[in-house]
Amino acid sequence: MSVKLNTKYYKTWEEYKAQHPEIDAKQAEAMAPKMQSYEDMMFEFVIFLLL
Repeated sequence: MSVKLNTKYYKTWEEYKAQHPEIDAKQAEAMAPKMQSYEDMMFEFVIFLLL
C-alpha cells in the first residue's frame, strides 16, 4: 500500500534518496531497510492516533 503524506518534515525513502544524490548504491542498500521500517512505524503510529 502506498500512502502519500504531504509534509515538509516526513519524507519517504524514495523522496529522501531523490533529494540526496550523493548516496551511492552500497549506502542505499544499508540504509533502505532501516528507513523503510521507520516509515512503517510512523504509519502505524498515525493510524494508532486516529483510532
